[in-house]
Amino acid sequence: MIEPLNLNPYHLELVDYKIVKFGENLPLHSSSMFEYLIGSNGIFVRAVRPGLEVIIPVELFTASIRGLEPIEPLVRLTPGRIPQQILIQMWKESCIAALAEPPLEIAFHIHHFQEKWQLVIPKQTQSSEKCRAIEYGLDSSYINATVEVHSHNRIAAFFSGADNADEGGFRIFAVLGKVTESSAEIICRVGVYRQFWHVPADWIFELPSFIADVTNNGEKDDSIFQFYSSSVAPSLLDDPLKLPTTFGGLPDVQL
Repeated sequence: MIEPLNLNPYHLELVDYKIVKFGENLPLHSSSMFEYLIGSNGIFVRAVRPGLEVIIPVELFTASIRGLEPIEPLVRLTPGRIPQQILIQMWKESCIAALAEPPLEIAFHIHHFQEKWQLVIPKQTQSSEKCRAIEYGLDSSYINATVEVHSHNRIAAFFSGADNADEGGFRIFAVLGKVTESSAEIICRVGVYRQFWHVPADWIFELPSFIADVTNNGEKDDSIFQFYSSSVAPSLLDDPLKLPTTFGGLPDVQL
């Protein structure tokens, strides 16, 4: 695993940019948020946090850039994939929520804790179309989650526009869908500060036979590796804060 440099965090770049020359190993990770890596085959984003290290493609080149080293995508979970028992427990809780009247969504957080994966069901608001944790302090399960999962009750698993707005930060995101049917669905993506990359669910979870990994009409295809960036504003609050559009004579600020 690539370890962060032992530097004063105040001296780290928020975002860094590194060229990987031919014959060289990947440089050590040294940014506090993420960094762009430029190799012969494309531009990649790298981010590291306890329990998770990722290198995801931003742009793959059609022609190789001479003099640079090719970069391989990476999603590494420590201590390994999330056990099947945790996924089954989330599915059971999702079924209970989906069988309510009206059917509800439910959110889950999975933490890297003492070299094990730990499931937390946070305090949350729930409805048929959304669910949302209500605690966002530094010691909350929301802040400390390595993996964030929510259900779509009886409908399909997909990432909605609301999900794009809610899912900021750096972690793995997943959606469970059709949870009351004989074959439930799951879809996963890596999120690095609103830069997303779809990945196979079995990279993240030990999958039981009755939960299908889906991307498009229930079948895997090239779109499972789709990279995209979301410019949708965060929506942690149901009612956006009304802030002034000017501050002390500065130009208008787009919120």
